[in-house]
Amino acid sequence: MCSRECQSKMGRQAGGESSLGARSCAGLRPWPTSGLGSELSLVVSPALHVATASEDFTAKIWCVGSGECLRTLEGHWRSVMAAVFSPDGQQVLTASQDRTAKIWCAGSGECLRTLEGHQKTVRSAVFSPDGQRALTASADGTAKIWCASSGECLRTLEGHESSVKSAVFSPDGQQVLTASINGTAKVWCAGSGECLQTLEGHQGTVMSAVFSQDGQQVVTGSDDGTAKIWCADSWECLRTLEGRQGTVMSAVFSPDGQEVLTASQHRTAQVWCAGSGECLRTLEGHGSAVMSAVFSPDGQQVLTASEDGTAKIWCAGSGECLRTLEGHRTATSWAVWSAAFSPP
Repeated sequence: MCSRECQSKMGRQAGGESSLGARSCAGLRPWPTSGLGSELSLVVSPALHVATASEDFTAKIWCVGSGECLRTLEGHWRSVMAAVFSPDGQQVLTASQDRTAKIWCAGSGECLRTLEGHQKTVRSAVFSPDGQRALTASADGTAKIWCASSGECLRTLEGHESSVKSAVFSPDGQQVLTASINGTAKVWCAGSGECLQTLEGHQGTVMSAVFSQDGQQVVTGSDDGTAKIWCADSWECLRTLEGRQGTVMSAVFSPDGQEVLTASQHRTAQVWCAGSGECLRTLEGHGSAVMSAVFSPDGQQVLTASEDGTAKIWCAGSGECLRTLEGHRTATSWAVWSAAFSPP
């Protein structure tokens, strides 16, 4: 957890930047579009804050209402691949090509600890549901579970034959789900590190794998052009979502589990009926591959991040683009590897 001093800074200015107080983010207004750049990862908190992770080696925290940058997190020396808020919104966890993950105080921007131990790029990083642990996935073929307060590595999950693209906890924190270049997803016991199940069926790299919020199902996305929904009890593949989407860069359930959202290499995101597998709507407007897509905590909006250097907020029901967020722009746009909302 953040120190008492760190928590107090959530409500006042620090380092010349605006505070993360709710009053400063009271409305949703268009963002300014100048002086910003290409994003590698984008996360929105329920307090109307956004964290972006960029190839400029930084992560930034923004106010959604004003578009103002509230804090810049500096300390990585390679591209920052992902940034997520802790369940209580007090901390931010980043993953980087510099082979580390870092935990930051969201209020002050202070780096609280660095998680070191991976031998290659850390591709994703998430907190456990209770915020006590961190989970990282790496190109070194492993996932690691860490103590979020001490930075100690508690467990290394080994068994994939190649790079691990993503890793998440189950909703109860008892299991870990990993996705790998070797075409499989694996389910692990978070306590013992034992591999409990291997999900086989994709014909290419599994780009992402996540649980539904009730823990009853899993959805995987692959560069074979499909997403698959699996029963988390029998581990049977229940249905395959297929369309003209190219590589499925990510796939997630809606909060109520009724829909699935996929991000496509073909510049779109698609919303599917989880029960029938029917494509309900396609979100079009990005100029390059959509690297990740997530629902808002209430399921009413969708957030996409793209290789075109922008993120977009959409109405989940109509598919209308509500806003385009432009930031971190440099001479070259870079891929967005992940996106995740902090819990409501």
